[in-house]
Amino acid sequence: MDAKEAIFVRRTIHFFENKKVSENIIRDSIEAANQAPCHRFTFPWRFYSVSLKTRMQILDLAIEIKSYKKQVDENVENIIREKFLNPSHLLITSQILNKDLTIQKEDYAACSCAIQNLCISLASDGVFTKWSTGAITKNPKTYEIIDINSQVEEIIGFIWIGYGKSLPKITRPLFDQIYKEI
Repeated sequence: MDAKEAIFVRRTIHFFENKKVSENIIRDSIEAANQAPCHRFTFPWRFYSVSLKTRMQILDLAIEIKSYKKQVDENVENIIREKFLNPSHLLITSQILNKDLTIQKEDYAACSCAIQNLCISLASDGVFTKWSTGAITKNPKTYEIIDINSQVEEIIGFIWIGYGKSLPKITRPLFDQIYKEI
């Protein structure tokens, strides 16, 4: 599939089949991510492939965090388990922090481009993703589990990777709503 088709096919999905994506596809997508534009050549993106053992630790933390907000019954726990265990891969993406806040903002944009390249590359192979953030990505225990120094780099998302159970239909704004000639 060509790049333009992959851009149009790429979708965020929420439910994954329990089916393995080949390591070659994952490696190719990381190579694509590494081709992202980067204003000052800081290359601030980092990708961590999370093993099943580590994923289980993060799963336990996710259930713990969820239980702070509301009662977690067996049904809710099963939904969380499926979310964490069905995707073929979990990549944790981080950004190396620059002391200069302007560069840090530019670096976040570069990381976003890297993630988009990763997702488009995966879509070209028929693989789907979900970039998620939230309490789990900010929790100090997550940093401990994956051994990241939060003073040096910041987790900017979990990238769930796999084959989708169902693809969402998305209505985009009309061309005239997003483009003007002036």
